[in-house]
Amino acid sequence: MAVIGRATAAVIALAILLVPAAVTPEAARPPEVGTGWWEVSANAANVRRDHSGTDTVLGLARTGDRVEVVDTWTSPLGARWAKVLVARTRTTGWVLWSLLTHHDP
Repeated sequence: MAVIGRATAAVIALAILLVPAAVTPEAARPPEVGTGWWEVSANAANVRRDHSGTDTVLGLARTGDRVEVVDTWTSPLGARWAKVLVARTRTTGWVLWSLLTHHDP
């Protein structure tokens, strides 16, 4: 049985985190800021104060709600978030980008 050192283990662990981001297909990439309107594709999306699943919920965007992406963020573990302005409620906050679908302006 082979034994690896701490440095090698650290490199392997980092590679496991980074490889999915490097090979993510274009269709699965996060929304681009200023690329037109997006729409909530899930039943509902919690609009949060910050990009964390445990942060305060400021509002709810429903299926079909139009949102404008004003910023994006990706966590070190690969969770992708979009800061949006919900057209219907004028609420601004963070949602998981996987809950959005793109529509050209």
